[in-house]
Amino acid sequence: MPTVMSSGPDSVGRPDVARELLGRLLRLLRESRNVSRADAGRFIGCSDPKISRIELADTTVKETDLERLLDLYEVTDTKQRQAILRLASLLNVRQWWHDYRDVLPGWLCSYLVLESLAEHIRTYETWFVPGLLQTPAYAEAVVRLRHHSEDEVHRRVEARMERRSRVLPRSKPKLWAVIDEAALTLEVAKPSVMREQIDFLIRVTARDRIPIQILPTGLAAASAGGMSFSMLRLPIDQLSDIVYLEQIDSAIFFDSAQESDAYRAVWHRLTHAARKPEKTMPFLQRARDALG
Repeated sequence: MPTVMSSGPDSVGRPDVARELLGRLLRLLRESRNVSRADAGRFIGCSDPKISRIELADTTVKETDLERLLDLYEVTDTKQRQAILRLASLLNVRQWWHDYRDVLPGWLCSYLVLESLAEHIRTYETWFVPGLLQTPAYAEAVVRLRHHSEDEVHRRVEARMERRSRVLPRSKPKLWAVIDEAALTLEVAKPSVMREQIDFLIRVTARDRIPIQILPTGLAAASAGGMSFSMLRLPIDQLSDIVYLEQIDSAIFFDSAQESDAYRAVWHRLTHAARKPEKTMPFLQRARDALG
């Protein structure tokens, strides 16, 4: 499948990238069965152009129509069908992040759609603790680096904590994080906030068994070029891992097998260069003690 890119601010709160992904998936399924758009349209009682609009993400697809299309495309595996229907539902039915559309760009909403569906989340962060593992006070310190309106800071932190509360409890063994050592030593927040943040990492490591690895300072460039990224594995066989690179005011999504393979190789290097998960707890305890 081709690369998906969102280069710059898109429609606020509208998950266009995720919609395009669903459309291309349906086109891929149709073509894999040598079904024409006209035949697909006749099968569900609509026109050829409507099938085209669905595949181009210009219009949504109703659940009943999607069920029939999956029958036509011979998608019989229960897990696959449920995953595709779940993806459509996340796009068509109001979700929790809709309440924060005034502060969440569309590309982030697309990521939240895909993250909600993902079986595995792998994330590497160079400068900050990953968003899913941030405490409210640490998240506020990070948000304040770029935003100054008190209301916007409050709402962004609230949205981040809502996301954490929904994803983290179900993360076992969903989330796997590699964090650069620099993220725990930079003066992003005052020492008391950093101690609280490290205490939280200790708790989720011990209590929830979330694998966290710490990459020693200086190894980021050799292992990953110093670039943070996340990889999402969706429970849909026709899709490669989704690679997500968040930038200042935009994000890039890769969904091609070639790009997925390249970032899997980077992830492999990162996990081998980083301290093993069993070494994380002692490191975190030393880092906390160093803060006084």
